[in-house]
Amino acid sequence: MAWRSSGTNNTDMVDKLKRFGVITSDHVEEGLRRVDRKFFVPRGNESMAHSDQPLKEGNVHISAPHIYGSAIEALDLVPNSSISFLNIGSGTGYISCIAAEILGPNSLNYGVELHDNVIEHCKASIGRWKTNSVEERNGISIFHFMDNTADIQIIKGNGLNILKTKGESVVGFDRIYIGAAVDKDDLANITKLLSPGGILVGPVDDELVKVVRVGNISLELEDDHIGIEDDNSSLAGLNEEFTSQILSGVRFAPLVMSPAVITVIPANVWNPSIQRGYPSEFKRASIQLLMCSNSKLIQPLPRVPSQGERSNLAAMLPKTIWLEILSYTHRKWFEPEQNETDYLKRRLREVKAKAVKAEKARREAEERCLVVERERAVYRLLARRWQSRLNLLLSQQERQDENVRQQDEAAEEVSDLLDLAGGARNNDNMVVRFGNRSTLSGLRAMLQELNGDAHNEGEDDDSDEEANAADEEPRADNMEEDEAEENHDHSGEDDDLLEFLEDENESDSDDFVSVAEEDSDDNDSVVMEDVDNGIAKGQRAADQPRTVSVSSDDL
Repeated sequence: MAWRSSGTNNTDMVDKLKRFGVITSDHVEEGLRRVDRKFFVPRGNESMAHSDQPLKEGNVHISAPHIYGSAIEALDLVPNSSISFLNIGSGTGYISCIAAEILGPNSLNYGVELHDNVIEHCKASIGRWKTNSVEERNGISIFHFMDNTADIQIIKGNGLNILKTKGESVVGFDRIYIGAAVDKDDLANITKLLSPGGILVGPVDDELVKVVRVGNISLELEDDHIGIEDDNSSLAGLNEEFTSQILSGVRFAPLVMSPAVITVIPANVWNPSIQRGYPSEFKRASIQLLMCSNSKLIQPLPRVPSQGERSNLAAMLPKTIWLEILSYTHRKWFEPEQNETDYLKRRLREVKAKAVKAEKARREAEERCLVVERERAVYRLLARRWQSRLNLLLSQQERQDENVRQQDEAAEEVSDLLDLAGGARNNDNMVVRFGNRSTLSGLRAMLQELNGDAHNEGEDDDSDEEANAADEEPRADNMEEDEAEENHDHSGEDDDLLEFLEDENESDSDDFVSVAEEDSDDNDSVVMEDVDNGIAKGQRAADQPRTVSVSSDDL
């Protein structure tokens, strides 16, 4: 997943590169972990060193981490080998250090950079990354490290003008990385620097391309070369000696073409001190030659030997001569020359190895998918259970809200009835106190007391004359028969409401306390059953409610 591999530190960044499939090889992962990107970013950008984005400050430029991860994977670097690596447009030296960590001490590592300030930044960055000593030699900065890391040589020059007939370019390079965009014509020239079997990775126009040199393919083998590389397309300018593959779309700054400085990559001159940096074939052959050079310096004139008497001519030369001869050889001098059939066989073995590795990765991915599917099923089951519980809670809450709404509606209805029955009057001889005025029990007690008071007011004309006059003033225009009929209707509604309250809210009888004090002389129809008996005996509890019974005739 490109552009998503940002991290808080180098370890986190590499973890995300591996998680999103940008890098898959263990040695690439290890190389990225050993080389912290924060040492190579342009000055002032240290806070964004591990963000998955390119950073640029003047001529100093470093690509996004996922680009480097994809390029190093495509280069197929062999750990602890004698591969030669060339970085054209080496810039900060970040990928050169990663390649040095992967390839080991027996490899050759070259970089070509044109700008002086970029080379100075590269020196400072490599110095911050690992302790080293820098040797300056004819425009070449050679970094010697204190551990087994291979030396890195940064050459000041133009990567588009590397001379192919001198120096190390005659032998060619096993791996080439281009750090800036080139066109197809320049790519055709750079690919000539590849040794047989070599790999080049770099941006061509707006595409990240991988080119492999497989050698000349004869007509007899044209039908068999399809297994060489799984190509997406073929780039113009490349002949049948090369195969190409488009890795991804990219956007790079172009490689600078001027000044057109002729650049020569110096040949690696052999001497016994750098013997360890040569391929195994060269080391084996040179050791055999030197061991055979211990014969005496004074020898008799040779005679023509017979077929069975022929000896190794190397024994006839002194060691100093062979040391001089070996200094004129290159790294691949003793490697047997391979024809196109050998190249194809080797590529076929590499492709088969990649196929085995891809099959293993596929099986591991399938196993991870099964684990994820099982986890998804568990989470889905948990989600359903929580959803059912949530629905149950919501339904309970809705029922509670509905009950509260019904109680509020009942309270409003009772309030309307009280207003119609003259409930707005204050009675000096009655005080009703509710523990919870929203409960139907409290409303029931209030309605009982008010109905009893209305009956008392009907019998006592003298005491309530002024109240009746005030109560009858809004209805002065009504006839006396209509008033009696209306009062009868309200009494019927009160009876129905009392019956509803008694049936639906028996459990709420303890929620209220009626402390209405009734005068026995003014209201002969009120019967005090349990309360009077309790008072007579002096045994009524303090929290025992007072029950009032009202007959229908009284109402």
